[in-house]
Amino acid sequence: MSAKKYNSIAIIIHWLMAILILCMFILGFYMVDLPKGSDERSYFFQLHKSLGLTLALLALIRISWKFFSRPPESLPDDVTKIQKKLATATHHLLYLMMFIQPITGYISSSFAGYKTKFWGIPLPHWGWKSPDLNQLFTLFHEISAVILGLLILLHLAGAFFHIYNKQFHLFKRMWF
Repeated sequence: MSAKKYNSIAIIIHWLMAILILCMFILGFYMVDLPKGSDERSYFFQLHKSLGLTLALLALIRISWKFFSRPPESLPDDVTKIQKKLATATHHLLYLMMFIQPITGYISSSFAGYKTKFWGIPLPHWGWKSPDLNQLFTLFHEISAVILGLLILLHLAGAFFHIYNKQFHLFKRMWF
């Protein structure tokens, strides 16, 4: 059975975001244990913020691209209704989390008293120094990171399920 592929732009954005999200998880775990006030910690936090905002822009581009270039029709007939519903729900939640993550991080940073720069460009500072609000939004950021991670694992499990069941045509839809 053959399934129509996503176009090259969608595939590139998908895999670029996958790599960057993996980098963000690694960076996030690494940087929080660095000594507070150190230059290394500041550097990695700024890098994390810039990458996070880049991912938010890529998510916007990705959603916008769907309006200009329709994705392939729904999944082929060899995919069950429950699989289709689970895939659709997972994808919608992944998109939601791709926005919640940078928003909660940006707001958390605003209440930490640190200015956010996007690759060196200062961004508006929407908050004030408030340890309680910073802690609250940091908690939201951490919880949403766990949810995003679980959704990614579910997405990967679905991909491996289809590969295991020799439904390679589904995997090839989003491969180069």
